[in-house]
Amino acid sequence: MDREQTELKLIGFWGIIKETCKIIYTWKKMFTKITLLFILPLTIILLALPQLNDYIYKKIEKTHGGRKPIYGLLTLADTVFPFIVFLLSTSAVFYTIACIYTAKQFAFKAVLKAVPKIWIRLIVTFAIQFLIMLAYNCVALAVFISLLVMMNDYTVYCLIILLVLYVIGFVYINTTWSLANVVSVLENFEGCGAMKKSLALLKGKMLVASALFVLIYLPLVLVQIAFELILNSGRFGIASKVGYGAICLLLTLVLILLGLVIQTIVYFVCKSYHGEIIDKSYLVNHLEAFMPGNVPALAERNVLVQLEQLNI
Repeated sequence: MDREQTELKLIGFWGIIKETCKIIYTWKKMFTKITLLFILPLTIILLALPQLNDYIYKKIEKTHGGRKPIYGLLTLADTVFPFIVFLLSTSAVFYTIACIYTAKQFAFKAVLKAVPKIWIRLIVTFAIQFLIMLAYNCVALAVFISLLVMMNDYTVYCLIILLVLYVIGFVYINTTWSLANVVSVLENFEGCGAMKKSLALLKGKMLVASALFVLIYLPLVLVQIAFELILNSGRFGIASKVGYGAICLLLTLVLILLGLVIQTIVYFVCKSYHGEIIDKSYLVNHLEAFMPGNVPALAERNVLVQLEQLNI
């Protein structure tokens, strides 16, 4: 990531994708290790765990007549395992990109040592995003139900409009959360503070960031749906299912890696766009705080990564 900050602020949609691919290629050995240790297990969990749990539940239902506590545990496993591995993957990628940006000397062992401290910060930010999405979905559901109750000639059109608005809101919230994750790692914000900082950074770049979010996560969802359909279809033999399953696994793996790197690049682009200078020496010290045995000074907690804002 050898671009100057003045160049970064001019990068658009395709420039961010190009920069992402360039970084991954340049540091392919490091990202290969991260992919094999973190992203590959996450990919396997996302694709295989729901199928495995479904199989186990059906077996239990046949032998024991179905047990709600067991079903609840399987559902919890479906949520918790991917969540934990996702946060670990996110921590590893964000730390790596930050080290690359600052030209900090680091090894894969350093990434592994930093991850345990980083992912705790991400949990706080995720909790806030979860509450926001919960409230958003509850309001949306209440509105949809109200429209269905008051059924008339215009209800269908209203539902379509509301569905479009819901998708826009969903993308907006999750794009903000994606950048808030980066803020939680590279700045002294977490939770609500990280979300507010993310919103401030996205001003003027929300459209680009949202388009990149859709570019990654829409295909990711489609690949998972395709995997489910192929696996449960009777039209394919075992060999075909294995082949298509391998393709789905590879696509999911690549999309997750691209998505995590893109989020970090978007952060640096947004910082540069708003004229915020990131002091690399400070950022190095900030990253060192994630190493075991290093305790950040109290004063550091109140200092932002940006030490100066330019008036443009």
